[in-house]
Amino acid sequence: MSDRFLTIDVSSELSTLCKAQLRGTWQLPAELVRLALRLGAAEVSVRSRMRRFEISWEGPTIDDEVIADLRSALDTKLAPEGRQRAIAALERSGSEALLWAAGLRGARLQVTCSDGDRRWDFEYRSRRRLNRSLGTASDTASSVVIQWRCAGLDKRRASRWLAIASRFAPARIFLDGTALPTGFVGGLYHLQLEEPVPCRLGLTRVGEEPVLWLLRDGMVSARASVPGYPPFEAAVELGDLVATGASAADMRRTVAPFLGELVDRAAWMMVQVSARLPEMAAAERERLGILLLRAARKGIRTEEISTLPLLEMASENDLRLSIEGIRQLADQRGGVLAAIEASERAAGGFMDPQSTLLASSEVRQLLTRLTAVRFQSPSRHRRNFHRHVRDRLRATAVDLRRRIRGFLLHREVPPSNRHPQESEVLEAIRSAISPIGVSLCEGQGSTGWTMRGVVVPRSHPAIVAAADLISADAAWLYPLLLALDTGWDPPEDLRRRWLEAPESVAFER
Repeated sequence: MSDRFLTIDVSSELSTLCKAQLRGTWQLPAELVRLALRLGAAEVSVRSRMRRFEISWEGPTIDDEVIADLRSALDTKLAPEGRQRAIAALERSGSEALLWAAGLRGARLQVTCSDGDRRWDFEYRSRRRLNRSLGTASDTASSVVIQWRCAGLDKRRASRWLAIASRFAPARIFLDGTALPTGFVGGLYHLQLEEPVPCRLGLTRVGEEPVLWLLRDGMVSARASVPGYPPFEAAVELGDLVATGASAADMRRTVAPFLGELVDRAAWMMVQVSARLPEMAAAERERLGILLLRAARKGIRTEEISTLPLLEMASENDLRLSIEGIRQLADQRGGVLAAIEASERAAGGFMDPQSTLLASSEVRQLLTRLTAVRFQSPSRHRRNFHRHVRDRLRATAVDLRRRIRGFLLHREVPPSNRHPQESEVLEAIRSAISPIGVSLCEGQGSTGWTMRGVVVPRSHPAIVAAADLISADAAWLYPLLLALDTGWDPPEDLRRRWLEAPESVAFER
């Protein structure tokens, strides 16, 4: 048998490699920014033209060896063994984004580097020969300019993903002259940690469960949610712990051993921030109080949290009690305390405001589980009865308006209110389009988009049907994603599973 029949088709292997490592061409601009950050760029400018992206930065340049390896990997006239060695070298150096940028079908890549003394250019067009030139630099500053275009590129989607992926970048990232937003969406407080793993912890105004943003070289590579714990967010850098090109599943497995300590550090942060409760806005006070009560309910730093003055009483002197204080007060009153919503405080007329708790229904439920204290409506002075009825009607109207507004603005369904099948469908969608965030909201209508990711209405016909379909056969996840129109292509393996599924799979009413 001739040796040529055993020769590996490196061009085909390169195309397969590019497709396997990327969810689509829209990821490439963010990957080129990741390359800039890996090299040490302090500021990266990204410009989206009509049919291309330009990524540029000053400072560290791309080594000659990397450009030489890139040229060898793309040179169809070079022996397969030489091209494979070049591909491996690019992956080891963390420069695989250049390989992907050139290896995608219909791609055109141009790289211009200057170190102050000389300038070198590299240009590659799909299915055409490579060009490389050397010259004298026209500027004294070191700089890199990468221009890239590709057939079928969705420019809006690429820009949207870049904004998500660069949110925790250690450098300033500009898109068309505007600095991209940084940090946690709806952030209250954040803390930088180096142990047990480099990360930024954040407490946020939104969210019902912990969210981990898994980073490599400062850019988001995957996302993981952790049901069952008090909500917080963490941007965790795993670049030193995972191999180049690690999958989302690899990154989740890598962060798993650190989860317990991250949860504990988040609870510790909540305890420290509680010292600022008196100066916080009412909504922020309530949010932090609920986070701490949820942590205590899960047995996380319960003793510390039980002594914090978290709970406001209805008296005029801003009296606050701890969980332990509530327990002791209830013991003096037969295990029952009066409680009202904060909106009812203005009505006044309570018989005993010193022992009347200001608390939402969720806070009362958490306290009952922690202390076994029961709550009831307070007794009022007779002369305030009519005013109380009037104010209650007014408060009900305000609450109704707030609920309608929350409905229109994608009010998220908390995990405790989801049906088991809804949670199963939600987790399936999240794993399929990771690292994009996915939330289930109240209401119906079409799929939406916020800075936190995709928002899926609970009563969307596809969600209602999928509750039974996916339980019967996971292959139904592919048509579900198409029906939801999330803006992100379903993974290729889901499509194959759907095409290979037996024709007998059907929805049973």
